[in-house]
Amino acid sequence: MVGCIKNLIDERGMKNLSKARLHASPVRTSREPEWTHRAAASYLCAMRTIVFILLTTAVAFRLAGQSGPSVSPKEVTMQVGQTAALAGSDHPGGLTCGFPYHFNFISDMPAVAIVHGFASGSSVCYPDQVPDNGVVSVTAVAPGIAHVRVEGCCGDLSTITVLPQLHPVALYAQPARVLLGQPVVVTALLTGSDQTPVFVWYRGRIGDYSLRLQQSSDPHLTFLGSDPGVSYIWVQAFEGSVTSYAEIGIEFFIQPRKRAAH
Repeated sequence: MVGCIKNLIDERGMKNLSKARLHASPVRTSREPEWTHRAAASYLCAMRTIVFILLTTAVAFRLAGQSGPSVSPKEVTMQVGQTAALAGSDHPGGLTCGFPYHFNFISDMPAVAIVHGFASGSSVCYPDQVPDNGVVSVTAVAPGIAHVRVEGCCGDLSTITVLPQLHPVALYAQPARVLLGQPVVVTALLTGSDQTPVFVWYRGRIGDYSLRLQQSSDPHLTFLGSDPGVSYIWVQAFEGSVTSYAEIGIEFFIQPRKRAAH
């Protein structure tokens, strides 16, 4: 490009010199055909310079827009069947005011998580005032990992981790009121599970890990109360990476003494 500019300067000097010669003498010179050729070459060089500047500017603006809209949080954990609305920015970063934009939010793994949403505006400084502009809607479909992206641009804006559907565990005791000294069988029922869960049993209120009683895939626990009153049992049920909890209170009572006959 520097050579083109230098040629333009040289050609302008040649042109002025030729004009001076023409004014001085009406006789045609043999250099006119060479000047015409050089003028055409200079014109083409100038046009190439203009095109280069325009393309460079367009690429710069395109690259500036590659940052795209942001999405937060950057990491989300969901369970199959759940939906979430992420906080997506309603305008892209990198572009200056005056440039219109439109981005469509998509998922790189629709079989794991479906993503819908858009971000648009007539200018970066003036987002379109329409409902849900910049909102990223996510629906968890199957266990796995998916990423929120923008169609035709940018990288991963947010990572979606989808876990298996949670099947709540429930505890049952039969009977629920037991004579002190008699054992009671507590049963953990995990409905709809397609895996083999592991049950970890504790004595106390839910969240108290100090008194572990049993850990196995057996959903039954035989418990013998040691004190009259209500004793609490709780369980952790593990299904792969998913955990659910339940608690039950069992009343133990003392057999009342029979009054002696008078």
